[in-house]
Amino acid sequence: MTTVAFFDLDYTLLDTSSGLLYLQQIVKQRRAPLWFVGKVGLAYQLKRLDFGETHAQLITRVGDKGRQEASHFFAAWVARDLWPRLTAAGKAKIEWHQQQGHRVVIVSASIEEIVRPTARYLGLGDDYLCTHLAYEGDHYTGQLNGPLCYGPGKVAWVKQWAAENELPFPAAVGYLYSDSSSDLPLFELADRPIAVNPSRKLKKIAESRGWPIERFY
Repeated sequence: MTTVAFFDLDYTLLDTSSGLLYLQQIVKQRRAPLWFVGKVGLAYQLKRLDFGETHAQLITRVGDKGRQEASHFFAAWVARDLWPRLTAAGKAKIEWHQQQGHRVVIVSASIEEIVRPTARYLGLGDDYLCTHLAYEGDHYTGQLNGPLCYGPGKVAWVKQWAAENELPFPAAVGYLYSDSSSDLPLFELADRPIAVNPSRKLKKIAESRGWPIERFY
């Protein structure tokens, strides 16, 4: 059976949060006014919006001129500001898996506009799973297309991906690299769960269960 290694993006392959860099950039370019970003951010902090809904709200301003124009923004931004934050250790680990003949898949809560070009930059083609924003024609609707790729939602996306690739589930979940305890539902399915730059909560869980802990720099 094909061995698959799943990698989280934020604080795992990246040394930062793609969402944080994204917010900084849209404010810098005045694609959304600071008051609007603050309002959406506060709603997220108060748990009135989840991570996906927050992105969906922001994209109504960032992509208000249409998806085609927004794609130019994302293409320039990820190449200039995001890819330099990919860790050398993370890229080396991907290369190691590829040398072993393993299939590598990014699984991230971030949006496709960020994850897709990053996966292709890393030589993974379309092997990525992420949160998708809904659109009609060339315009974003402010809604999600499918479940948020977070927590149990990651399990749903991986299950769908396995079915599309005719791989057994959950046996297809070989390696999982992530920093967050929010990925516990997927960690518990993985044959080889590996905590990378773990949060305090995940570090405790990993230590109690004997999972390897790695640092990507």
